[in-house]
Amino acid sequence: MTEVSSLTVWLQRATAGEAGAIEHLFATLYPELRRIAHARLYTGGGQALLSTTELVHESFLRFTKARELNIVDRRHFFTYSATVMRNVIVDLVREHQAESRGGGAPHLPLDDLLPGDHPVQGGGDVWLLKVHDALGDLEQLDPALARVVEMQYFAGYTQLEIAELTEQSERTVRRQWDKARAYLLAQLTP
Repeated sequence: MTEVSSLTVWLQRATAGEAGAIEHLFATLYPELRRIAHARLYTGGGQALLSTTELVHESFLRFTKARELNIVDRRHFFTYSATVMRNVIVDLVREHQAESRGGGAPHLPLDDLLPGDHPVQGGGDVWLLKVHDALGDLEQLDPALARVVEMQYFAGYTQLEIAELTEQSERTVRRQWDKARAYLLAQLTP
């Protein structure tokens, strides 16, 4: 059995609620999830609010608490993982902001972001929350565009990785990123 088909079997078992299936998936995919989490947390430099290990483990806890887990393949698993990581990060930032009320957090424009730049650390907390809220609006208009932003901006995937995971061309992903970024800039510009 190939690795991909084996993974699909374990995903089906997890969706069916089989005991230990999610644990097996995370153990198998742990190195890749750590790489994604690390890229997400540390690309922008500075001190992160949580570690790579904490982000992966918190994501795992949220997976296990999900009431209805309906993941059909590897692509869907990593797309869902991006959503879970986004929610973990945003929840932590909100908690941190509630404690400090964000005094003096610098503004980092989305148009200054290169595809690999991800300002999660302390100074970009207010901006991250604004992007998250605008992304919710975009999700209502065009879920595919929102997914590209989520995977690139919040989960740290490259456009090539997003193309592979969404089974699209890299050029299509680049166009979606550009379109989504333009929408978000319009929403975030005072």
